[in-house]
Amino acid sequence: MSKIEYKIYKGDNVDFLEELVNKLMSFQAEHAKIHPEIMASMNYNNRLKLEYKGSNNELMYVAYDNDQPIGFAYGTISQVANESVHSLPEVISNMGGKGFYPDDYQVPKSIGTFKLLYVDEKYRGFKVGKELSDYLMDWLRSSGVEDLWVYVANGNEVVGKFYEKYGFNFSHSVCNGFIDAYKQVL
Repeated sequence: MSKIEYKIYKGDNVDFLEELVNKLMSFQAEHAKIHPEIMASMNYNNRLKLEYKGSNNELMYVAYDNDQPIGFAYGTISQVANESVHSLPEVISNMGGKGFYPDDYQVPKSIGTFKLLYVDEKYRGFKVGKELSDYLMDWLRSSGVEDLWVYVANGNEVVGKFYEKYGFNFSHSVCNGFIDAYKQVL
């Protein structure tokens, strides 16, 4: 392993992260206890690629070893309006339970969302995830948003504890425990 470099990615195409995103989605599917078949259906094309193209204000922070991406952190800044408080993606819309925000969530509101974090297995233990997370959290906190959100897939409770170190607190379960929502008020 050579010196790990970190760069902000500003391009339109994130296909260079496809392998890493698919590893993350596979990991989530393997550990899911609630609807693992839905987690197994998620991949780069229906997760990051679509979301990245649809976002207007995002940060993609990437770790490289010799120009090879080994990890990334992705976050967005957006507005939550009345019509989006209870909306869910079609794939989970029939699960019941609460949506991504609590029923009493006061909107409109500007929010930051820590969307994805992944570090290739062989680079874990070298604080790559910490560097990626620290940078993304600094960006989110300095963006002028009112709240920060992060969503953790079921079966991945250890990650929830990781985000608690960054000041997030458990808010509620989305779709009866399919995802756990964590919030931080700024």
